[in-house]
Amino acid sequence: MDSNSFIQDSKDLLLKGLERYGINLESMVDTAMELCISESKEDIRVKLEDIMLRKLEDPNVLILMICALKLEEEGIRGNLPFNYQEDPNHIYVDEVIGMAIANEISGTKGIFNFRWYDAKKPGIIGILDKKGYVFLDDAIAGFIAGCMSKVFEII
Repeated sequence: MDSNSFIQDSKDLLLKGLERYGINLESMVDTAMELCISESKEDIRVKLEDIMLRKLEDPNVLILMICALKLEEEGIRGNLPFNYQEDPNHIYVDEVIGMAIANEISGTKGIFNFRWYDAKKPGIIGILDKKGYVFLDDAIAGFIAGCMSKVFEII
């Protein structure tokens, strides 16, 4: 099996896993656009969707996103070394994962933008947060923030 097959299989695994939580490409694009301040929103939306699809083929982004998905599943099962239901303040690895995803996609700009999406919690990010998902809200915020920052590098 070549590396492209591994990447496609991993991407499919991730997207199927995210769908179980109500997350898909459209919901991520819609969420990103909620905080977009621009007069050319349709152009940005098209570029953003293209970047998201490409970044879901970056092995490092895929691995981080799959880690967040698997950690979420283990937390729900009670298999993590903290009370997942309480989302304690001293556990911040969820934020680290979100920042790492944003950083992998677009560096410091992505990390800065992650803080904004994480604080505002638009769209699917807020839905995930309200449902008590500890890892996925930050992973998706990092992915969206990184991709949106990448859009503004090319326009």
